[in-house]
Amino acid sequence: MRNLILVIGFILTGIAGYSQIQYLRYNDDFSFLKSDSVDKRGFQKLKYIHLSAKLKVSFGGEVREQLQWYNNINFGDMPPTFQTQNVWQLWHRIMAHTNIEAGQKTRVFVQLNSTQRFLNHNPLAPEIEQNELSLHQAFIDYRFNKFWMARIGRQEISYGSHRLITFREGPNTRLTFDAAILKYNNGRRKVDVFAISPVISQKGVFDDQTFKDLAAGIYATEKLAKKLSIDYYLVHFHSSRRQYNFVAGIENREISGFRLFSENPKTNYEVEGTYQFGKFRQLSINAFGISADLNHKIVFKKNMIIGLAGNYLTGDNSRTDRHLNTYNLLYSKPQYGLTAPIGATNMITINPYLRINPVRKINVYLAANFIWRESNQDGTYSPGALEVRPRPENLFVSSEKQLGTLLALESAYAINSNFSIAVDASKFFASKYVKQTGAGRDITYYSLKASFKL
Repeated sequence: MRNLILVIGFILTGIAGYSQIQYLRYNDDFSFLKSDSVDKRGFQKLKYIHLSAKLKVSFGGEVREQLQWYNNINFGDMPPTFQTQNVWQLWHRIMAHTNIEAGQKTRVFVQLNSTQRFLNHNPLAPEIEQNELSLHQAFIDYRFNKFWMARIGRQEISYGSHRLITFREGPNTRLTFDAAILKYNNGRRKVDVFAISPVISQKGVFDDQTFKDLAAGIYATEKLAKKLSIDYYLVHFHSSRRQYNFVAGIENREISGFRLFSENPKTNYEVEGTYQFGKFRQLSINAFGISADLNHKIVFKKNMIIGLAGNYLTGDNSRTDRHLNTYNLLYSKPQYGLTAPIGATNMITINPYLRINPVRKINVYLAANFIWRESNQDGTYSPGALEVRPRPENLFVSSEKQLGTLLALESAYAINSNFSIAVDASKFFASKYVKQTGAGRDITYYSLKASFKL
Protein backbone atom coordinates (compact mmCIF):
# COMPACT_ATOMS: atom_id res chain seq x y z
CA MET A 1 0.00 0.00 0.00
CA ARG A 2 2.84 2.41 0.85
CA ASN A 3 4.42 1.86 -2.57
CA LEU A 4 1.06 2.52 -4.25
CA ILE A 5 0.71 5.82 -2.39
CA LEU A 6 4.21 6.84 -3.44
CA VAL A 7 3.56 6.04 -7.09
CA ILE A 8 0.31 8.05 -7.00
CA GLY A 9 2.25 10.92 -5.46
CA PHE A 10 4.83 10.58 -8.22
CA ILE A 11 2.17 10.93 -10.89
CA LEU A 12 0.46 13.90 -9.28
CA THR A 13 3.45 16.00 -8.30
CA GLY A 14 6.01 18.03 -10.18
CA ILE A 15 10.03 20.47 -9.45
CA ALA A 16 8.41 23.74 -8.49
CA GLY A 17 8.36 27.08 -10.22
CA TYR A 18 11.04 29.27 -8.77
CA SER A 19 9.82 32.88 -8.67
CA GLN A 20 10.02 32.90 -4.86
CA ILE A 21 11.27 29.37 -4.16
CA GLN A 22 15.04 28.82 -4.20
CA TYR A 23 17.23 25.71 -4.14
CA LEU A 24 18.55 26.90 -0.76
CA ARG A 25 15.17 27.14 0.92
CA TYR A 26 16.30 29.61 3.57
CA ASN A 27 16.79 32.08 0.69
CA ASP A 28 13.12 31.89 -0.37
CA ASP A 29 11.76 35.38 -1.00
CA PHE A 30 8.15 35.79 0.12
CA SER A 31 8.81 39.22 1.62
CA PHE A 32 5.86 40.70 -0.29
CA LEU A 33 3.60 38.66 2.03
CA LYS A 34 4.97 40.11 5.30
CA SER A 35 2.34 42.83 5.49
CA ASP A 36 -0.96 41.96 7.15
CA SER A 37 -2.72 43.98 4.45
CA VAL A 38 -1.79 41.47 1.71
CA ASP A 39 -4.60 39.08 0.76
CA LYS A 40 -2.95 35.66 0.98
CA ARG A 41 -4.35 32.83 -1.11
CA GLY A 42 -3.79 29.08 -1.19
CA PHE A 43 -0.32 28.06 0.01
CA GLN A 44 0.54 31.71 0.63
CA LYS A 45 -1.39 31.40 3.91
CA LEU A 46 1.53 29.32 5.24
CA LYS A 47 3.94 32.22 4.75
CA TYR A 48 4.60 34.89 7.36
CA ILE A 49 2.03 34.07 10.00
CA HIS A 50 2.12 36.87 12.61
CA LEU A 51 2.32 35.42 16.13
CA SER A 52 3.00 38.84 17.65
CA ALA A 53 4.19 42.27 16.56
CA LYS A 54 7.79 41.06 16.26
CA LEU A 55 7.39 37.30 15.79
CA LYS A 56 6.64 35.83 12.35
CA VAL A 57 6.66 32.19 11.28
CA SER A 58 6.37 30.56 7.87
CA PHE A 59 6.25 26.97 6.65
CA GLY A 60 7.32 25.22 3.46
CA GLY A 61 8.48 21.95 2.02
CA GLU A 62 8.75 19.67 -0.97
CA VAL A 63 7.89 16.20 -2.18
CA ARG A 64 10.13 14.84 -4.93
CA GLU A 65 9.74 11.51 -6.71
CA GLN A 66 12.31 10.29 -9.22
CA LEU A 67 11.90 7.09 -11.23
CA GLN A 68 15.21 5.89 -12.69
CA TRP A 69 16.42 3.08 -14.92
CA TYR A 70 20.03 1.98 -15.34
CA ASN A 71 21.43 -0.42 -17.90
CA ASN A 72 24.93 -1.68 -16.97
CA ILE A 73 25.25 0.25 -13.73
CA ASN A 74 28.92 1.17 -13.10
CA PHE A 75 29.87 -0.05 -16.59
CA GLY A 76 28.71 -3.57 -15.69
CA ASP A 77 31.18 -3.93 -12.78
CA MET A 78 29.00 -5.03 -9.88
CA PRO A 79 30.17 -5.68 -6.32
CA PRO A 80 29.59 -9.31 -5.21
CA THR A 81 26.65 -8.20 -3.04
CA PHE A 82 24.69 -6.77 -6.01
CA GLN A 83 21.93 -8.82 -7.62
CA THR A 84 21.61 -7.10 -10.99
CA GLN A 85 23.31 -4.48 -13.14
CA ASN A 86 20.10 -3.42 -14.91
CA VAL A 87 17.85 -1.75 -12.35
CA TRP A 88 14.69 0.22 -11.84
CA GLN A 89 14.53 2.38 -8.73
CA LEU A 90 12.27 5.02 -7.24
CA TRP A 91 13.83 7.78 -5.18
CA HIS A 92 11.41 9.41 -2.75
CA ARG A 93 12.18 12.67 -0.92
CA ILE A 94 10.14 14.68 1.58
CA MET A 95 11.51 17.86 3.16
CA ALA A 96 9.66 20.24 5.48
CA HIS A 97 10.88 23.47 7.03
CA THR A 98 9.88 26.36 9.23
CA ASN A 99 11.33 29.86 9.28
CA ILE A 100 10.95 31.97 12.43
CA GLU A 101 11.81 35.67 12.49
CA ALA A 102 12.08 37.43 15.85
CA GLY A 103 12.33 41.13 15.13
CA GLN A 104 14.88 42.52 12.68
CA LYS A 105 17.98 40.77 14.02
CA THR A 106 17.20 37.12 14.74
CA ARG A 107 16.02 34.29 12.51
CA VAL A 108 15.75 30.53 13.20
CA PHE A 109 15.46 28.02 10.35
CA VAL A 110 14.68 24.29 10.87
CA GLN A 111 14.25 21.62 8.18
CA LEU A 112 13.50 17.90 8.41
CA ASN A 113 14.41 15.45 5.67
CA SER A 114 13.23 11.94 4.76
CA THR A 115 14.51 10.01 1.74
CA GLN A 116 13.75 6.44 0.62
CA ARG A 117 14.70 4.13 -2.22
CA PHE A 118 12.27 1.53 -3.63
CA LEU A 119 12.21 -1.20 -6.35
CA ASN A 120 16.00 -1.70 -6.45
CA HIS A 121 17.09 -4.78 -4.44
CA ASN A 122 20.83 -4.00 -4.59
CA PRO A 123 22.48 -2.70 -1.39
CA LEU A 124 21.89 0.93 -0.50
CA ALA A 125 24.37 3.78 -0.70
CA PRO A 126 23.10 5.47 2.51
CA GLU A 127 24.93 8.79 2.07
CA ILE A 128 23.05 9.64 -1.13
CA GLU A 129 20.02 7.32 -1.36
CA GLN A 130 18.19 6.77 1.93
CA ASN A 131 17.81 8.57 5.23
CA GLU A 132 14.55 7.66 6.95
CA LEU A 133 14.42 10.83 9.03
CA SER A 134 17.02 13.47 9.83
CA LEU A 135 17.43 16.96 11.18
CA HIS A 136 18.70 18.35 7.89
CA GLN A 137 19.03 22.00 8.89
CA ALA A 138 18.74 23.84 12.20
CA PHE A 139 20.52 27.17 12.47
CA ILE A 140 20.19 30.63 13.93
CA ASP A 141 21.00 33.91 12.20
CA TYR A 142 21.91 36.98 14.18
CA ARG A 143 22.34 40.31 12.37
CA PHE A 144 24.74 42.70 14.13
CA ASN A 145 24.09 45.61 11.79
CA LYS A 146 23.42 46.40 8.12
CA PHE A 147 26.57 44.60 6.92
CA TRP A 148 27.47 41.85 9.41
CA MET A 149 25.65 38.64 10.32
CA ALA A 150 26.50 35.32 12.02
CA ARG A 151 24.93 31.97 11.13
CA ILE A 152 25.51 29.01 13.46
CA GLY A 153 24.16 25.47 13.23
CA ARG A 154 23.35 22.77 10.68
CA GLN A 155 22.91 24.27 7.22
CA GLU A 156 23.18 23.78 3.48
CA ILE A 157 25.97 25.80 1.85
CA SER A 158 26.78 26.66 -1.74
CA TYR A 159 29.56 28.76 -3.25
CA GLY A 160 30.37 29.78 -6.81
CA SER A 161 29.65 27.23 -9.53
CA HIS A 162 29.31 24.34 -7.04
CA ARG A 163 32.92 23.19 -7.67
CA LEU A 164 34.10 23.62 -4.07
CA ILE A 165 31.25 23.38 -1.53
CA THR A 166 27.60 22.73 -2.35
CA PHE A 167 24.45 20.89 -1.28
CA ARG A 168 24.37 18.36 -4.19
CA GLU A 169 20.79 18.57 -5.45
CA GLY A 170 21.04 15.56 -7.79
CA PRO A 171 21.42 12.72 -5.24
CA ASN A 172 18.33 11.77 -3.25
CA THR A 173 19.80 12.99 0.05
CA ARG A 174 21.25 16.48 -0.12
CA LEU A 175 24.50 17.37 1.63
CA THR A 176 24.42 19.58 4.70
CA PHE A 177 27.03 20.86 7.15
CA ASP A 178 27.47 21.67 10.82
CA ALA A 179 28.92 25.14 10.52
CA ALA A 180 29.69 28.53 12.00
CA ILE A 181 29.82 31.35 9.44
CA LEU A 182 30.47 35.06 9.84
CA LYS A 183 29.00 36.94 6.86
CA TYR A 184 29.72 40.41 5.49
CA ASN A 185 27.77 42.02 2.63
CA ASN A 186 27.90 45.65 1.55
CA GLY A 187 26.22 45.08 -1.81
CA ARG A 188 29.46 45.18 -3.81
CA ARG A 189 31.47 42.74 -1.73
CA LYS A 190 30.36 39.55 0.06
CA VAL A 191 32.66 37.69 2.45
CA ASP A 192 32.06 34.43 4.36
CA VAL A 193 34.48 33.33 7.07
CA PHE A 194 33.54 29.75 7.92
CA ALA A 195 34.32 26.56 9.81
CA ILE A 196 32.30 23.57 8.57
CA SER A 197 32.02 19.81 8.94
CA PRO A 198 29.92 17.73 6.50
CA VAL A 199 27.06 15.70 7.93
CA ILE A 200 27.44 12.03 7.01
CA SER A 201 23.96 10.80 6.20
CA GLN A 202 22.93 7.44 7.66
CA LYS A 203 19.88 5.37 6.69
CA GLY A 204 18.09 5.35 10.06
CA VAL A 205 16.22 7.88 12.20
CA PHE A 206 18.24 10.81 13.57
CA ASP A 207 21.48 8.80 13.33
CA ASP A 208 23.62 11.05 11.13
CA GLN A 209 27.29 11.57 11.96
CA THR A 210 29.47 14.66 11.83
CA PHE A 211 32.91 16.06 12.63
CA LYS A 212 34.73 13.43 10.58
CA ASP A 213 36.16 16.13 8.27
CA LEU A 214 36.82 19.81 8.88
CA ALA A 215 37.13 22.71 6.46
CA ALA A 216 37.77 26.30 7.50
CA GLY A 217 38.51 29.39 5.50
CA ILE A 218 37.21 32.38 3.60
CA TYR A 219 35.09 32.71 0.46
CA ALA A 220 34.50 36.17 -1.04
CA THR A 221 32.70 37.62 -4.05
CA GLU A 222 33.44 41.10 -5.34
CA LYS A 223 32.14 43.16 -8.25
CA LEU A 224 34.99 44.42 -10.45
CA ALA A 225 32.71 46.18 -12.95
CA LYS A 226 29.02 46.42 -13.76
CA LYS A 227 28.92 42.98 -15.45
CA LEU A 228 32.13 41.42 -14.14
CA SER A 229 32.74 39.77 -10.76
CA ILE A 230 35.39 37.67 -9.06
CA ASP A 231 35.25 35.00 -6.35
CA TYR A 232 38.37 34.24 -4.34
CA TYR A 233 38.88 31.72 -1.57
CA LEU A 234 41.35 30.11 0.79
CA VAL A 235 40.37 26.93 2.64
CA HIS A 236 42.13 24.57 5.05
CA PHE A 237 40.90 20.97 4.85
CA HIS A 238 41.59 18.23 7.42
CA SER A 239 40.45 14.61 7.14
CA SER A 240 41.41 11.07 8.05
CA ARG A 241 38.72 9.53 5.77
CA ARG A 242 40.26 10.11 2.32
CA GLN A 243 42.17 7.49 0.36
CA TYR A 244 44.34 7.88 -2.73
CA ASN A 245 45.19 4.77 -4.74
CA PHE A 246 43.48 2.93 -1.86
CA VAL A 247 45.99 4.18 0.71
CA ALA A 248 44.48 5.91 3.76
CA GLY A 249 46.07 8.58 5.90
CA ILE A 250 45.78 11.96 7.59
CA GLU A 251 45.26 14.77 5.10
CA ASN A 252 45.94 18.47 5.73
CA ARG A 253 45.36 20.38 2.51
CA GLU A 254 45.28 24.09 1.70
CA ILE A 255 43.05 25.15 -1.18
CA SER A 256 43.38 28.58 -2.80
CA GLY A 257 41.66 29.82 -5.91
CA PHE A 258 39.65 32.35 -7.85
CA ARG A 259 36.66 32.42 -10.17
CA LEU A 260 36.24 35.25 -12.71
CA PHE A 261 32.80 35.47 -14.32
CA SER A 262 30.68 37.84 -16.42
CA GLU A 263 26.95 38.58 -16.33
CA ASN A 264 26.22 39.94 -19.80
CA PRO A 265 22.91 39.61 -21.71
CA LYS A 266 24.51 37.90 -24.72
CA THR A 267 28.04 36.52 -24.35
CA ASN A 268 29.44 35.25 -21.04
CA TYR A 269 32.56 33.58 -19.77
CA GLU A 270 33.81 31.98 -16.59
CA VAL A 271 37.33 30.92 -15.58
CA GLU A 272 38.22 29.21 -12.31
CA GLY A 273 41.69 28.24 -11.14
CA THR A 274 42.59 26.37 -7.96
CA TYR A 275 45.91 25.38 -6.43
CA GLN A 276 46.20 22.83 -3.60
CA PHE A 277 49.14 22.10 -1.33
CA GLY A 278 49.81 20.50 2.05
CA LYS A 279 50.49 16.99 3.41
CA PHE A 280 48.95 13.52 3.05
CA ARG A 281 50.76 10.93 5.18
CA GLN A 282 54.41 11.70 4.33
CA LEU A 283 53.60 13.01 0.86
CA SER A 284 53.68 16.67 -0.16
CA ILE A 285 50.48 17.72 -1.94
CA ASN A 286 50.90 19.58 -5.23
CA ALA A 287 47.68 19.65 -7.27
CA PHE A 288 45.74 22.12 -9.35
CA GLY A 289 42.55 22.51 -11.36
CA ILE A 290 41.41 24.79 -14.18
CA SER A 291 37.80 25.12 -15.34
CA ALA A 292 36.35 27.38 -18.04
CA ASP A 293 33.02 28.09 -19.72
CA LEU A 294 32.27 30.31 -22.73
CA ASN A 295 28.70 30.69 -23.99
CA HIS A 296 26.73 32.87 -26.40
CA LYS A 297 22.99 33.52 -26.76
CA ILE A 298 22.14 33.09 -30.44
CA VAL A 299 18.31 33.32 -30.30
CA PHE A 300 16.95 35.74 -27.68
CA LYS A 301 13.26 34.83 -28.01
CA LYS A 302 13.96 31.17 -27.26
CA ASN A 303 16.88 31.83 -24.88
CA MET A 304 19.00 29.56 -27.09
CA ILE A 305 22.55 29.42 -25.76
CA ILE A 306 25.48 27.52 -27.22
CA GLY A 307 28.50 26.95 -25.03
CA LEU A 308 31.82 25.21 -24.62
CA ALA A 309 33.09 24.25 -21.17
CA GLY A 310 36.01 22.21 -19.95
CA ASN A 311 38.18 21.32 -17.01
CA TYR A 312 41.66 20.03 -16.25
CA LEU A 313 42.05 18.51 -12.76
CA THR A 314 45.28 16.75 -11.89
CA GLY A 315 45.86 13.17 -10.83
CA ASP A 316 48.95 11.69 -9.19
CA ASN A 317 51.99 11.82 -11.49
CA SER A 318 54.00 8.96 -10.00
CA ARG A 319 53.43 6.34 -7.35
CA THR A 320 57.18 6.26 -6.54
CA ASP A 321 57.87 9.92 -5.74
CA ARG A 322 57.12 11.77 -2.50
CA HIS A 323 54.37 13.95 -3.96
CA LEU A 324 50.59 13.57 -4.21
CA ASN A 325 49.13 15.36 -7.23
CA THR A 326 45.56 14.09 -6.89
CA TYR A 327 43.08 16.98 -6.88
CA ASN A 328 40.61 17.04 -3.98
CA LEU A 329 37.07 18.00 -5.04
CA LEU A 330 36.17 18.78 -1.42
CA TYR A 331 32.32 18.89 -1.44
CA SER A 332 31.54 19.72 -5.06
CA LYS A 333 28.61 18.75 -7.26
CA PRO A 334 28.63 15.49 -9.32
CA GLN A 335 29.96 17.04 -12.53
CA TYR A 336 28.76 14.22 -14.81
CA GLY A 337 25.35 13.81 -13.22
CA LEU A 338 23.95 10.51 -11.96
CA THR A 339 24.80 8.30 -14.93
CA ALA A 340 28.18 7.01 -13.81
CA PRO A 341 29.99 7.06 -10.44
CA ILE A 342 32.66 9.47 -11.68
CA GLY A 343 33.87 12.69 -10.12
CA ALA A 344 36.08 15.26 -11.83
CA THR A 345 39.28 14.30 -9.95
CA ASN A 346 42.10 13.28 -12.34
CA MET A 347 39.97 14.32 -15.33
CA ILE A 348 40.26 16.32 -18.52
CA THR A 349 36.86 17.14 -19.98
CA ILE A 350 35.64 18.99 -23.07
CA ASN A 351 31.94 19.82 -22.86
CA PRO A 352 30.03 21.45 -25.75
CA TYR A 353 26.38 22.14 -24.88
CA LEU A 354 23.12 23.78 -25.93
CA ARG A 355 20.43 25.34 -23.72
CA ILE A 356 17.03 26.41 -25.04
CA ASN A 357 13.55 27.44 -23.89
CA PRO A 358 11.36 26.32 -26.83
CA VAL A 359 8.36 27.68 -24.92
CA ARG A 360 8.30 29.78 -21.74
CA LYS A 361 7.74 26.91 -19.29
CA ILE A 362 10.11 24.35 -20.84
CA ASN A 363 13.90 24.20 -20.42
CA VAL A 364 16.06 21.83 -22.49
CA TYR A 365 19.76 21.10 -22.07
CA LEU A 366 21.79 19.00 -24.53
CA ALA A 367 25.45 18.20 -23.88
CA ALA A 368 28.38 15.99 -24.80
CA ASN A 369 31.27 15.28 -22.42
CA PHE A 370 34.53 13.91 -23.85
CA ILE A 371 36.47 12.56 -20.87
CA TRP A 372 40.08 11.46 -20.29
CA ARG A 373 42.22 10.69 -17.25
CA GLU A 374 44.77 13.43 -16.65
CA SER A 375 47.32 10.91 -15.32
CA ASN A 376 47.54 7.19 -16.06
CA GLN A 377 49.28 6.71 -12.69
CA ASP A 378 46.06 7.45 -10.83
CA GLY A 379 42.56 6.02 -10.90
CA THR A 380 39.11 7.58 -11.12
CA TYR A 381 37.14 8.73 -8.11
CA SER A 382 33.47 9.08 -7.24
CA PRO A 383 31.98 12.54 -6.58
CA GLY A 384 32.32 11.61 -2.89
CA ALA A 385 36.10 11.06 -3.32
CA LEU A 386 36.09 7.23 -3.21
CA GLU A 387 38.33 5.55 -5.77
CA VAL A 388 36.07 3.39 -7.94
CA ARG A 389 38.34 2.30 -10.81
CA PRO A 390 40.44 0.29 -11.14
CA ARG A 391 40.12 -2.11 -8.21
CA PRO A 392 43.20 -2.49 -5.95
CA GLU A 393 44.32 -5.70 -7.63
CA ASN A 394 44.31 -3.98 -11.04
CA LEU A 395 45.68 -0.62 -9.96
CA PHE A 396 48.13 0.01 -12.80
CA VAL A 397 47.09 -2.53 -15.42
CA SER A 398 46.10 0.11 -17.97
CA SER A 399 48.07 3.05 -19.35
CA GLU A 400 45.11 4.25 -21.41
CA LYS A 401 43.63 7.64 -20.57
CA GLN A 402 40.38 7.87 -22.50
CA LEU A 403 37.32 7.07 -20.35
CA GLY A 404 34.66 7.68 -22.96
CA THR A 405 31.92 9.99 -24.16
CA LEU A 406 28.83 10.97 -22.18
CA LEU A 407 25.80 12.30 -24.08
CA ALA A 408 23.09 13.92 -21.96
CA LEU A 409 19.59 15.33 -22.38
CA GLU A 410 17.89 17.18 -19.52
CA SER A 411 14.46 18.80 -19.78
CA ALA A 412 12.08 20.41 -17.30
CA TYR A 413 8.49 21.61 -17.62
CA ALA A 414 7.21 24.08 -15.00
CA ILE A 415 3.47 23.43 -14.80
CA ASN A 416 2.96 26.37 -12.44
CA SER A 417 4.71 28.07 -9.54
CA ASN A 418 4.57 24.89 -7.43
CA PHE A 419 4.62 21.93 -9.84
CA SER A 420 6.99 20.72 -12.54
CA ILE A 421 8.25 17.55 -14.14
CA ALA A 422 11.61 16.68 -15.67
CA VAL A 423 12.83 14.03 -18.09
CA ASP A 424 16.54 13.14 -18.35
CA ALA A 425 18.33 10.64 -20.57
CA SER A 426 22.02 9.91 -21.02
CA LYS A 427 24.37 7.43 -22.63
CA PHE A 428 27.96 6.80 -21.59
CA PHE A 429 30.06 5.15 -24.30
CA ALA A 430 32.95 3.39 -22.54
CA SER A 431 36.44 3.68 -24.04
CA LYS A 432 39.72 1.79 -23.69
CA TYR A 433 40.56 2.58 -20.07
CA VAL A 434 37.15 1.45 -18.83
CA LYS A 435 37.27 -1.71 -20.93
CA GLN A 436 40.78 -2.64 -19.75
CA THR A 437 39.94 -2.22 -16.06
CA GLY A 438 36.61 -4.04 -15.86
CA ALA A 439 33.60 -5.24 -17.82
CA GLY A 440 33.63 -1.95 -19.73
CA ARG A 441 30.02 -1.91 -20.91
CA ASP A 442 28.19 1.23 -22.06
CA ILE A 443 25.74 2.76 -19.57
CA THR A 444 22.22 3.91 -20.43
CA TYR A 445 20.27 6.02 -17.95
CA TYR A 446 16.71 7.41 -17.94
CA SER A 447 14.99 9.50 -15.29
CA LEU A 448 11.46 10.82 -14.85
CA LYS A 449 11.37 13.33 -12.01
CA ALA A 450 8.50 15.22 -10.43
CA SER A 451 8.12 17.36 -7.35
CA PHE A 452 5.90 19.78 -5.53
CA LYS A 453 7.34 22.71 -3.57
CA LEU A 454 5.62 25.30 -1.40
